[in-house]
Amino acid sequence: MRIIKKFNFIIHRHFNTLLITGVAIITLVAILNHAMWRDEVNGWLIARDSISWQNFLYNINYEGHPILWYLFLLALNNFTHNPLAMQIFHWFIATGSLVIFILYSPFTKQQKLLFSLGYLPLYEYTVISRNYSLGTLAVFLFCTCFNTRYKSYILLSIILAFMANTNAYCLMISMALGLTLLVEYFTQNSLQLTVKSNQKDIIIAWVIFGLGISLAILMLIPPSDSTLQGGASQWFLEFDWNRLNQSLTRVWRSYILVLIPSDNKPLDLQFFAILSLGLLGFVSTLLIKKPIALFFYLIASFQFLAFTYLKFLGSQRHYGHLYIILIASFWIESYYPNSQLIIEKIACLPQKIPKIWVKWLKFVRLNQTNFLMMILFLQLIAGMVAFSRDLLTPYSASRDTANFIKDNNLASGIIVGSEDFTISPISGYLNQKIYYPETQDLGSYVLFNQQRKIVNDYAILLQIDQLINSNKTTKNVLLILNRQLKEGKTDFNIKLIAKFDKAFIYNEKYYLYSINKNNYNE
Repeated sequence: MRIIKKFNFIIHRHFNTLLITGVAIITLVAILNHAMWRDEVNGWLIARDSISWQNFLYNINYEGHPILWYLFLLALNNFTHNPLAMQIFHWFIATGSLVIFILYSPFTKQQKLLFSLGYLPLYEYTVISRNYSLGTLAVFLFCTCFNTRYKSYILLSIILAFMANTNAYCLMISMALGLTLLVEYFTQNSLQLTVKSNQKDIIIAWVIFGLGISLAILMLIPPSDSTLQGGASQWFLEFDWNRLNQSLTRVWRSYILVLIPSDNKPLDLQFFAILSLGLLGFVSTLLIKKPIALFFYLIASFQFLAFTYLKFLGSQRHYGHLYIILIASFWIESYYPNSQLIIEKIACLPQKIPKIWVKWLKFVRLNQTNFLMMILFLQLIAGMVAFSRDLLTPYSASRDTANFIKDNNLASGIIVGSEDFTISPISGYLNQKIYYPETQDLGSYVLFNQQRKIVNDYAILLQIDQLINSNKTTKNVLLILNRQLKEGKTDFNIKLIAKFDKAFIYNEKYYLYSINKNNYNE
């Protein structure tokens, strides 16, 4: 009994240290085990193989992201071309974000534990090395430093400028937070707040914020020949009921992570779109006594949903930012005393509405703790499933394929790979360029522009024939495909060397073929 009490005492007293250390260790193991896929490696390759600063900026323009993450990758490449450096760096960022959350957020110990082991912090924004962890770090920094606005806005403006240049979704969150600060400033008398910032401080802060937003938008404007997500011209501007429901269900997909509706089943979408609106309404009621936090939650969420409808439906890593908005809203609301401002406005409405409102408010109050705990538990389940899956099944077969090529001394000759963007992570692990039939040239990173031409198997073999004829020293070609080769050529000897078909990403499974011409066959 004494041992148990002492154990509980140690956990209670050193909870933060134990949680940070435990999560940091298991995520480090996971990230070292993780086989990176194309979206992770392509940015690394741009930083590695851009021939000049101008070329570097040109290449980033095709990525659909602001510049900050790529600057860090460029700096890392000055020390090493091993992509493992990117993973370790990313782990430090994700761990730093977790440290800030655990030490400074207003949540209970149980809630901090569940959040830390949830899908986004444990897996998506830690194990997978992208710019999203930078954005989460910036959001948590902003929430931690939120009280500094009473004296000066400059620190918050620097954080917002940093946040805007991490990714497109955090650009929207940054804009929503900036607008929230503006609304708070002009309503401070009604909210009984006192902001002491002088005019010079406010002007400097808005200049910093404006420059950060402008730089991010400038980098996000794609070149005219970009084909990524339809390029700059492809926006969904007409009304479509099905797409509206698809966009709304991103709230459910972000918060709940189970019973995910299919985008191809209209009835499912309508049902889960209603549930998503219910979630938005429930959270809005929870924040009803904190008008500024409520304003941020609504403006950030609807801004996100509008972009989802108009431009890009996204994947879990994208609409996961709705969950980050939810957490940030609860964090920000902890800074404010209760206000009856909105409730008094509702009381002035026609008689039936306040009666319904009182019942709804009572229901929300009875279930507010259960609601957050339910969300956190579901996030925990999804995090454990994804985390375990990545330990057991390679996310991409790229690393295994590259290791096989190196172990069997196959990297010294001509390597041809198709489809180019699925082959790029192999280029990263091999630290060498590969001939891409889609661009008819040696390459590593892939730019989604009109110069890329999709080719079939026979066209690939014709290009290999030209490579063999033009190369006087090497007559053997290693062909890497992310599918089985279904064509042949009468003057070619084609032999399947190996296949790597165990991977979570369906089109990053690889087939290796040795090709030489009959007249060179020994």
